[in-house]
Amino acid sequence: MARNSGLSAALVLLGAACVLYNAVAPAFVATGLNRREALQAASLSIATLGTQAAWADAQGEPLACLTRYGPQILKLQAAVDKGDMETILKKEPKFKLLNSYWRNEPALFTKYSTLAEQLLEAADEGKKDEVKKLYKEYTSDPIFDALKTPIKRGHPMSVYNNGAGNSYADM
Repeated sequence: MARNSGLSAALVLLGAACVLYNAVAPAFVATGLNRREALQAASLSIATLGTQAAWADAQGEPLACLTRYGPQILKLQAAVDKGDMETILKKEPKFKLLNSYWRNEPALFTKYSTLAEQLLEAADEGKKDEVKKLYKEYTSDPIFDALKTPIKRGHPMSVYNNGAGNSYADM
């Protein structure tokens, strides 16, 4: 007899839970979609299908590559002028890392990767004139112009003087 009372109590609790769920669930869960809502949901999911890939490329990695490795490549100008091929060859990883700046533009990525490989091969073979020509071509991209002329500021930027009518041109 004790077994039946435990079983009946469990069935009563289960029934009460079902009734409570049916009373509360429509407030939190969409019970059904009409045809228009289903079509809108499907079109929205199709429209946003590739957004994760777009966000991945918009995080600033190319600019970080340029600002980190661009100045190191530009500092090789003295070594190129002297014909110091060992110094140039030591910067091979920096060339490869800088080339990733153009990874989202396949034509430019291929161009600069090829230029870097040719430059490093010429340096390995000791062809100083060819290295000078290839280095000049590699660094002639307009993106390097911003790195060639450093910004001179009269005073450091801070949170306090940023909004005080000071423009970046005045610094």
